[in-house]
Amino acid sequence: MDISAQTGPSPFLVMGDIARKGPVIRPSDLGECLFDLFHADPELMLVAVVGEDDVPVGLVERQAFFLKVSGKFGHALFNRRPVALLMDASPVMIDARVSASDFTAQTLMGQPSDLIRGYIVTENGYYRGTGSALDLINASHSHAVASAASLEDAAEELRRANKKILRDKLFIDTIVENIPSALVVRSVRHGHPVLVNRAAEEMMGCRRDLLLEKDTAQVFCADEIGFLLVSRPDAEQQGVREQVLCNQHGEQRAISTRHVTITDERGGPRWELCVADDVTERRNAQHQVEQLAHYDPLTGLANRALFSSRLDALCAGGQGATLLCIDLDYFKTVNDVYGHAAGDALLRLVAERLRACSRPEDLVARLGGDEFAIIWPLVPEPVELTGRAREIVETVSKPYIIDGHHIVIGASVGSALYPQDADNAETLLQYADIALYRAKSQGRNGFQFFDAALRDEIQTRVRLGNELRAAIASSEISLHFQPLYSMPGNRISACEALVRWYHPTHGMIPPDQFVGLAEENGLIHDLGEWVLRAACMEAVDWPAQVKIAVNVSPIQLRNPRFLSIVENALACSGLAPHRLEIEITENIFVQNSATNRDILKQLGRIGCSIVLDDFGTGYSSLGYLRSFQFQKIKIDRSFVQELPERSASGIIQAIISLAQSMDIPITAEGVETHDQWAHLNDLGCNQVQGFLLGRPQPSDMIRQSILSHA
Repeated sequence: MDISAQTGPSPFLVMGDIARKGPVIRPSDLGECLFDLFHADPELMLVAVVGEDDVPVGLVERQAFFLKVSGKFGHALFNRRPVALLMDASPVMIDARVSASDFTAQTLMGQPSDLIRGYIVTENGYYRGTGSALDLINASHSHAVASAASLEDAAEELRRANKKILRDKLFIDTIVENIPSALVVRSVRHGHPVLVNRAAEEMMGCRRDLLLEKDTAQVFCADEIGFLLVSRPDAEQQGVREQVLCNQHGEQRAISTRHVTITDERGGPRWELCVADDVTERRNAQHQVEQLAHYDPLTGLANRALFSSRLDALCAGGQGATLLCIDLDYFKTVNDVYGHAAGDALLRLVAERLRACSRPEDLVARLGGDEFAIIWPLVPEPVELTGRAREIVETVSKPYIIDGHHIVIGASVGSALYPQDADNAETLLQYADIALYRAKSQGRNGFQFFDAALRDEIQTRVRLGNELRAAIASSEISLHFQPLYSMPGNRISACEALVRWYHPTHGMIPPDQFVGLAEENGLIHDLGEWVLRAACMEAVDWPAQVKIAVNVSPIQLRNPRFLSIVENALACSGLAPHRLEIEITENIFVQNSATNRDILKQLGRIGCSIVLDDFGTGYSSLGYLRSFQFQKIKIDRSFVQELPERSASGIIQAIISLAQSMDIPITAEGVETHDQWAHLNDLGCNQVQGFLLGRPQPSDMIRQSILSHA
């Protein structure tokens, strides 16, 4: 969002005056740069993302960034991701010439809370600095204090020029009448007002001729504002003071006043000067800014910023605290089936129920989407914690009636304790989030407390991840190859590359224990590139008719370099592109399907074969076959293992018939018995893979197998 100045430079406080010139980062830089910036400067709240021409393109906010990376292994996952994937790509852009009051009173009032937590100030379209709602409030306060000081200076100038002003009444009348603030001068000697300007008349709703040189004690019996302006100030009213008072219509207004005593030639008090401003609109705007900065506009709960601030304060103060992270189960289904309006209504009802489950000293927050959190400023006994967590799950899970629809959802809850589980706010949030995901993985609609077992599991996986990183660059990583046989002649037509990790302490670690870990911490890109290069280098010496198949994770396709990685692996090894089969699963099409489909088409254009693995396990396999032309389909082993049962045979026959109608070859995985092989051969399967004919083998053994079956 871009907010540009409509006029020339303002004589008042403008956004350029309060812009903070902080560090900037490029969208192509990696997430580790953000970690370095935020950890190096604890006071750094905002980092602007600018292009090569210094034009801002995005914004990264500290609290939002650390919340994003505080999930399970978030640091490792986002460390190597480009900043372009982590930033807010649509930040508020404010021209440096826009006045701060216009921005506060007009622009921010219509913005959601996540847009005013940070903004970028530009000058002629280029980066000038950043700022937040807090910066805006502090600057406005400083400006008001400076204005008050200017008034005091003006009062001093009035005292020094008192004789001259009295001799030139026309001059003072002109000045006083045009001062935008209400001005009342009262005689100390007689106690009567002797000067009332036009702004004071309007504020008090009373003509000046009814006030001048008169006792006004009874004039403003109901008008608190008027009575304040014409009365003798007491000790509490000296200096700048702001009060909420009723005017002549009974309306409450916020009035800022300053009383100044002007002395005569002998230094005695002669005049009492009262300057007043109606700051109601300014205070309402400031209050709304503070509300938007700290509270979620949809539910009225504390937002992410206030939640983080309160959690940091509790942990910094050494006070015990309990953090519960709450995630709604099946909320996406509500949005998909009933629409986002129903989803918003459901979130408001959930917020009400969470308030009902909480105590006055608790902080209930909405962190975003369907994620909520509760901070208890105490550490309860395990029985009480269990009871309150169960109450939250049961309360949130009760049915809702929205627009006549009977809606049922669930809630998963994870908790962590300070200081028993974590010694700082960031770790506490991470541990509570880990416990939450454990609760969801155990069936949802339940709760899980962070404990020593979870901590040990985290430490083990972190250690294993670090060891895997080192192993990728060493001889601990190797490839085995499982042959695929053409039917019915049982000749090896391809081999699937399977990565193996031999740990010096734990021995051979199965792929299902470290491939998922590599996907979580971002190592899948390095691991996948290593596998692709090693597989191509091995296969180049095989007979020309034998292909090499390499599995590709959906995460690998998010790497913008993936296509060039494949091309480099082929070029360095000398392997012909048509001998490389890229095996994918249907998960690739779940997110960013258009982008992933385009990458697969580019791989096809350079000559690689695209194979759909584990066919039949997804819910929309037929849709994928219609949207993309695969060179091969692999039937999932779960169907093959059920042969020769009639139902499994019927499903495989249907898949083979469908593939034949689309002229797509079929491979059956998991063939372990002669009976299964015979059924598949009768059904017209093109290719089989399984322990019956060949297990995964190291490089030297697979070469012998290929030669013996050539």
